[in-house]
Amino acid sequence: MPRYFFDVQSRSGLVCQDFHGLECRNDAAALAVARHGAGFTSHDDCTRNPQLTSYRFAVTDAEHRPLFTVPFTELEPDAPAKPRRPRAPRA
Repeated sequence: MPRYFFDVQSRSGLVCQDFHGLECRNDAAALAVARHGAGFTSHDDCTRNPQLTSYRFAVTDAEHRPLFTVPFTELEPDAPAKPRRPRAPRA
């Protein structure tokens, strides 16, 4: 699977460089990961901390070529976990 990097930038420049990256199926999957905070932050974090509204993810491919940016103001809330049905006891 291809590796993508999710650097965090502010208006004044690089805040946090992603040295490890994440494996994603393709560009669309990497975009979805970025829209959900890439394991770095969340929609709720941004709601609580107004300073984060000026940040964005700068997503690059394995060769560190820029692909797209996702402003933290556009992060999507994580879907609530679906309730699990209790399992019937084994007989």
